[in-house]
Amino acid sequence: MTTNPSQNLVRLEDSIAETELVAIIRKEPAEITRLHKLEFSQSFDDLDYLVFATLSLPSGARIALVRHENSPAPGTEICVKYNQPNTAAVLKEAFTKMDLTLNDLTWIHPDYKHASMMNNENELNPQNKRDISIRQGNYNENIGRDYNDYSKNY
Repeated sequence: MTTNPSQNLVRLEDSIAETELVAIIRKEPAEITRLHKLEFSQSFDDLDYLVFATLSLPSGARIALVRHENSPAPGTEICVKYNQPNTAAVLKEAFTKMDLTLNDLTWIHPDYKHASMMNNENELNPQNKRDISIRQGNYNENIGRDYNDYSKNY
């Protein structure tokens, strides 16, 4: 008898209500686990198998960190509840709690790019400014993917 591995997994949507993708960080789940002592759980959604962790913030808001198994690009997605009030403030709070800077991002949703600016010591060098600005648009030249269409799935 063959078993379906997803039979033992809980769908992501059953653990975390509808979410919206707001940023992608360079760090992989193993590094996040090591640095922040977060435990990632195995799950799946309508796209792929994945691992995810939730991070509670001092304000009481929560974010989800998601890594799809077969994603063509490295990194971990930062997702918030789709109806999260003041998403920009939650994103900034997540950056602070995880000690992230804009240099740690590979993509940020265009609606939140200005809100994520932090302290002066986190200024981007000219090359990273170019990399982030490319990713803030519709097209990511490194993997040829339209992230705005991708984020509509969340």
